[in-house]
Amino acid sequence: MANGCMSNLEVICRLCDLLDRAQQIIRQQAELLSMHGVETDDKALERQRGELLAEIERST
Repeated sequence: MANGCMSNLEVICRLCDLLDRAQQIIRQQAELLSMHGVETDDKALERQRGELLAEIERST
């Protein structure tokens, strides 16, 4: 845009892109942790991560 401001649609597109990137990073981190046998005792973090990723998938 001429005035340097993004439209609402452009902002939404950028946010969606960031969400996709964050999801990829979360999945890669989970894979690395799993590969090295790193997990929490009560599995709370793993459950929360799974719930977050499921919610992201439902929203896309």
